[in-house]
Amino acid sequence: MPRRIYPLNALRVFEASARHLSFVKAADELSVTPAAVSHQVKKLEEFLGFPLFRRRTRGLVLVESGQSLLSELSDVFLQLDKAMERVIDHDSRGTLTLSVAPTFAVMWLIPRLQRFYALHPKIDVRIATGLGLIDFQRDDYDAVIRLGNGHWPGLKVIKLFDESVTPMCSPRLLEGSNPLDTPDDLRNHVLLHNHSMDYDSEAPTWETWLKSAGASGVDASRGTHFSLPDHGLQAAIDGTGVVLGWRTLSAPDIAAGRVIAPFDLNLSLGNSFYLCYPEAQGQRKDIVILRDWLEQEVLEQVNRQPFYGHPSKIT
Repeated sequence: MPRRIYPLNALRVFEASARHLSFVKAADELSVTPAAVSHQVKKLEEFLGFPLFRRRTRGLVLVESGQSLLSELSDVFLQLDKAMERVIDHDSRGTLTLSVAPTFAVMWLIPRLQRFYALHPKIDVRIATGLGLIDFQRDDYDAVIRLGNGHWPGLKVIKLFDESVTPMCSPRLLEGSNPLDTPDDLRNHVLLHNHSMDYDSEAPTWETWLKSAGASGVDASRGTHFSLPDHGLQAAIDGTGVVLGWRTLSAPDIAAGRVIAPFDLNLSLGNSFYLCYPEAQGQRKDIVILRDWLEQEVLEQVNRQPFYGHPSKIT
């Protein structure tokens, strides 16, 4: 036997109106107009074939049939709310699958994962690295973290932090015979290059940094070349040379003294790191937990290191 089709939207509107005994208050709760509420209640009364309220100048009064329907609906909507909470809670206990920019994963996210698990032990995280945006309808990912300009239509985009570059080196490098007092002194050191931003013609390079610093006599093309910034940073930590490092991602290494930034000149990368996910996923409990945790981690980093995420753009 087929199920009878009931006006579910009108039932929800009636339940809110009956609880408040006011079309205006029900409209505020449901984010609609009082006229729309009145229309839905009238539609329900026509469907049932009897009135549910007495309309008076000072408000509404439930008739006996309305009181009976409210009692039944209150239980139904309570059970519905509990069912939805169970579904959402079950979703939060599953696996959160992320596609993360490789450098962000290695230098920022993975070192902090133990703090995430300490707070949310029931959420498993699966991380795959990638650079391009993904098709959420085709690919099995819940969210992505990408470096870019934040203009990705159809996605909820949350900015995490900006990035800038500045020369970095091991403190041991300064203990040798070659000083590093001015940018001109870089001519006596191996330059470590990062080519991960070669697709962006406006991204800063050693050439643009040296020009902004007014350095002379330094060959910006020489040195060792890497495809990712974390590779160049590790070479700098090992004392190989001076890397044009990503200051925000390298903040823990600077704070720990593994590298130093000998010059104050920071050039904006022109892009930022963003958390992105489909707008329809915005109320998922595990997505909300991830978003809030990322934002808190960034805030704590900013408080520890004021320059973090706020580079000065020097042209």
